[in-house]
Amino acid sequence: MTALERFGEDIWIASGPTVTSVGFRYPTRMAVIRLSDGGLFVWSPVAASLELRAEIDTLGKVRFLVPPNSLHHVFLPEWRAAYPDAVLYAAPGLRQRRKDVSFDEDPGDEPARGWRSHPGVAG
Repeated sequence: MTALERFGEDIWIASGPTVTSVGFRYPTRMAVIRLSDGGLFVWSPVAASLELRAEIDTLGKVRFLVPPNSLHHVFLPEWRAAYPDAVLYAAPGLRQRRKDVSFDEDPGDEPARGWRSHPGVAG
């Protein structure tokens, strides 16, 4: 069974488990984007199952882990442990919410230099 689904050229998506927050249940979904240098940009990481990680590892090296906002934090510790060399970004409010997670960068108004190497990323 495949965890990743091809969404476009150098873009894959994966569905994760449903999570509960303030009494509401939410499905989880992430995107994996291969940058032009072969590195991977992981957007909104879901549960890092062994199957999912094995598939991702065949695509390239995970270089960036990016939660899109302060609600997308549940699975960050397991991604940090699995990919300690990846740059982990802190969406606004996440550093205060998840003091147990070691973040590397905060997103700015412009895409990070490493993200710009993909033709589909503005900057």
